[in-house]
Amino acid sequence: MDLDAKPYRAFVAVAEERSFGRAAARLNVSQPALSAQIREFERRLGFALFQRTSRSVELTAQGRLFLGNARRMVVETEGAALAARAIRTNQLTIGAAIETVLVPERVALLERFLTRRPDIPLRITNDTNGRHLAAVARREIDLALLIEPMLGAAPTYSPLDAGGAVAADLERQILGQRRVEILVPREHPASRLAVLPRSVLDGLPVVTFDRTHGIALTDAIGRFLHDTGANIVRAPERNALAVERYGAVMRTPAMSLGWFGRSHLKGLAPVVSRPVEGLDAATGLTLLRAKGEERPAATALWAMAAESAV
Repeated sequence: MDLDAKPYRAFVAVAEERSFGRAAARLNVSQPALSAQIREFERRLGFALFQRTSRSVELTAQGRLFLGNARRMVVETEGAALAARAIRTNQLTIGAAIETVLVPERVALLERFLTRRPDIPLRITNDTNGRHLAAVARREIDLALLIEPMLGAAPTYSPLDAGGAVAADLERQILGQRRVEILVPREHPASRLAVLPRSVLDGLPVVTFDRTHGIALTDAIGRFLHDTGANIVRAPERNALAVERYGAVMRTPAMSLGWFGRSHLKGLAPVVSRPVEGLDAATGLTLLRAKGEERPAATALWAMAAESAV
């Protein structure tokens, strides 16, 4: 069984280089060996892939039609090889949104794992929450470390949320929780209040984020701001980190998930975080896995996370 998809790689290389010589150098094989491999591949396929002259190599009509399939085969083979290596080496693959690199609890957990278990190779992939939820459910990754929306005691998703349909079927540990608050510029009169009453928001410009962090959460915040009479401001970039930064730059109150500290606001005038009366919205830092049997590496991290779970 050809686990490297060699004839497909050879075909793609010649098609992209338009030269057997350059393709042979790229693949680190001799030109006669590459030519023989392509001839045998054409024989097995039942049609010619290239029109060869003394000066050029061009794809035939059939070759152009087949090229996309060959590229997909190469990509799929590479993915399968990565999966096989992960299984063979007990590699642990974790999905985490990129902004979680600023969350101290996330950093502490993974660094503790790295120092305690240097024998386990670790790979972290960055994507959206929805894609990570789906990837865990399909067992394409071992675990996901996410900031999940909470409108009460448990993670809350809308049926429209990407990945929301599988979220309830996953097992999770809640490593920490933060309530949604408002970052207020230090010089703003509202900064002197320990808790912002609803009345203060009437007519107050407030920057808020988009649905990246969960439709249920974002819609609940939007309704709350609308009901209080706040003037909702849309930042050019609307993820939670960008919204906090935009508010600090423009000296405008901004919604905050409360996880990221102030390092991303370095160099700007200070802001303070204030809870809002009647806003019952929060997020949780959660570690998720699919139910059922898992690899030893995932079990090791899961047990370590349990030491500090809420």
